Amino acid sequence: MIPKLHKRGRSFRGAANYLLHDKGRAKTNHRVEWTQTLNLATTNPHAAWRVMAATAMDKDRLKAQAGIKNTGRRSVESVLHMTISWHPDESAEINREEMVRAAREAIAAIGAEDRQAILVSHNDEPQKHVHILINRVSPTDGRMLPSSKERLKLSKWAQRYEQQRGEILCEQRVLNNRARDRGEYTRHKRDKARHIHELSAANDNRTAAERCAIEQATIDKQLGVKTRKLKDRQASQIAGLAKRHSQARAEIKAKARAEVLRARDRVRSDYRPRWERQHREHERQIKEFERNEKSLTGRISNTLRRLDLKSMLRGESRGDAIRDAYNIASSSGARREALKREQAARDRKLLAAQRREERRAAKQVRDHAKRELAEQRSRYLAERGSLVLTHDLERAANRTAWRTRSQQRRAAFELAKRSDRWKKPEHEKEDPEARRVRELTEAFERMQQRKAREPKDRDRDDGRER
Repeated sequence: MIPKLHKRGRSFRGAANYLLHDKGRAKTNHRVEWTQTLNLATTNPHAAWRVMAATAMDKDRLKAQAGIKNTGRRSVESVLHMTISWHPDESAEINREEMVRAAREAIAAIGAEDRQAILVSHNDEPQKHVHILINRVSPTDGRMLPSSKERLKLSKWAQRYEQQRGEILCEQRVLNNRARDRGEYTRHKRDKARHIHELSAANDNRTAAERCAIEQATIDKQLGVKTRKLKDRQASQIAGLAKRHSQARAEIKAKARAEVLRARDRVRSDYRPRWERQHREHERQIKEFERNEKSLTGRISNTLRRLDLKSMLRGESRGDAIRDAYNIASSSGARREALKREQAARDRKLLAAQRREERRAAKQVRDHAKRELAEQRSRYLAERGSLVLTHDLERAANRTAWRTRSQQRRAAFELAKRSDRWKKPEHEKEDPEARRVRELTEAFERMQQRKAREPKDRDRDDGRER
């Protein structure tokens, strides 16, 4: 028994269409023996894969609902496809119940027993096998199924499975697992491409098919290198454009911060003479106050200047205003404190005017920076749109190249099949004497059939004459 993990993907529709229909994108499903769903409310496989796709798209909400932070590396490869195949000699012993049991154990081996899954059994191969389509996104909390050591877990489970059945059919797997237990690194053999395997298996002379496969694989590898370079170059261009855009934005913001500081310095420089004049005025008022305090008329003058007549006239604070007036009239210290309050109020007023001017100047700089950022954003979007269009055209050309390569590959196999290289080996060729006997026998049989038809033809002609 061999479990196989296929390449992870993102399209439940594509995987389900392949599993639930015949090969070649056919609409029929003659090869589907049976289906079964796991952890799904429906038994209809066509409805089941749609539920699985909806669950995968809803993973952010499921995480938030379960109280899990939506952080870390994000993956869109939610589709996990796995196949379990039994040896053809085991076909008589393997039924649906055994296949379902093995599928459940394999799913549990990789820790996906709580995930949504569809089991599909096909009858188009000599060996019994079941396909397992798994949704890696948990339907309860939206977390992605870990992929660490999946193949190792399946290998160890497959060994236990064969041991339970009483016969080890894959000795190499046992040897590899023992080597891994000793701490040795053992890598699985790379799978042969499906199209190469199918084309090779369609020919009698496997050695010649493999030679053709090697030739075609070499050409495929060259195109694959070009494809990878294309992807790397496109990713580098997109990343470079984003980096340049980020740097341009950072430069605009840094320039704006520096301009804001310079604008504030200019405003403060403009206000510095006003602060100096106000300071001298305060010093003059204090000296005049001290001179007035030496005479009665001067004290009366200081008192009248310090009285807040407006507060006395307002009803809500009339009592406090009268009390302050009494204190000012009777105390030199109160008059001095009142003078200091007046000067502090004028300082606050001048400072408020300076701050408003600073904010106005800073706002002008920031508004200009916002316009520059918006223009930079527009340039970035335009450049990125043009680059994406160019990349789309390049990818379309690459897909066309791969379709052409597929046609060329198939044509090469067909041509090789008809060439002398694909004829039967010498030991299988027919002996010349035997071929001569066969040809004489076939000629004699054709003559006998012709004679058997002649009387009927004469009777039919006689009937027309009569």
